[in-house]
Amino acid sequence: MRNIHRWLLAALMSASVQASLKAEESDRLTIGSKAPDLDVEHWVQNGEGKFKPVTKYEDGKVYVVEFWATWCGPCRSSMPHLAELQSKFADKGVQIVSISDEDLETVEEFLKGEVPEKEITYKELTSSYCLTTDPDGSSSKDFMEAASQNGIPTAFIVGKDQKIEWIGHPMEMDEPLAKVVDGKWDREGYMEQFKEQQESQEILAKFAGLMRGGKTDEALKMIDEFLASSKNEQVKMQFTMIKFQILMQQDSSGEAFQTATADAFKVADGNAGLVNQLAWMLYEAASGGALDNKAVLEVALEQATANVDKAEEGTKASMMDTVAHLHYQLGNKEKALATQRKALEIATDQEKPQLEEFLKQLEEEAGK
Repeated sequence: MRNIHRWLLAALMSASVQASLKAEESDRLTIGSKAPDLDVEHWVQNGEGKFKPVTKYEDGKVYVVEFWATWCGPCRSSMPHLAELQSKFADKGVQIVSISDEDLETVEEFLKGEVPEKEITYKELTSSYCLTTDPDGSSSKDFMEAASQNGIPTAFIVGKDQKIEWIGHPMEMDEPLAKVVDGKWDREGYMEQFKEQQESQEILAKFAGLMRGGKTDEALKMIDEFLASSKNEQVKMQFTMIKFQILMQQDSSGEAFQTATADAFKVADGNAGLVNQLAWMLYEAASGGALDNKAVLEVALEQATANVDKAEEGTKASMMDTVAHLHYQLGNKEKALATQRKALEIATDQEKPQLEEFLKQLEEEAGK
């Protein structure tokens, strides 16, 4: 099954993006900022007695302040990793404090539940670190809102000098945490990278406001200006994809969309999975009647074909399937048939049913 990631405008209009505007630059919490003191109401787990509730940070110790909720699947999935990290760094002055904003009863009831496919409860799973809840939301306001962070789980590493070292998904903090502990973390270098990510969230919020007000041209101009100055490849990819989506919905037959398509593939260069997603998105738009631009489809075919050999093992068949569909949409059914047969030869058992269905259609149309 294809995993097509779409930058839908609905996501840009959400309240979570608008929250990015709440933290003014002057009081924004970012890398290098002094970490807010902790004022957590309920300390539910304390590492089996190894840790005490924290209000002030101790010199020389490292803290991970992580935000979670019982209803959050990714938060639950991160719990084994947090427990592993706490055990690994417990003797190196690291304390993990995980904070929910739910009421105490909800959290305690959750902890009684069993972890899927494990014969333990969530209480046992999280017993090695500090699991807490702060129903008045003050901790979330001090950290998440102040740092323009909208999604959970999110972790903040507080360094030995009580300043924020890193902010991100807890599943991605192994390397920065180890380097902070060892005194090898490049805070200044990461600071510049992270500040641009924060700025991009604020730009997205302003962009959403312009789009809601019908000021599409002004919104696109703002994106172009940001792209011209951005140095972060991940952020550039995000904004390029947003522009690509808007122009496809606005006028997919115009030169502006052709340019946006070329830019999107240029940014995706080297990422075969993203190239495949872009190419398939264009095929779907064309097959559904929303795109009538042969030049754009030819670019998509060229890029998808060039990236087949760059695709990871297990994904090449999907890329070839995209190439076959593009050949078909462009009217070259013979090449579509030959490509789809090759795709089926290397497909996984999971991919085969979908690929066989299109192959059957091609063979029926070819009378074979």
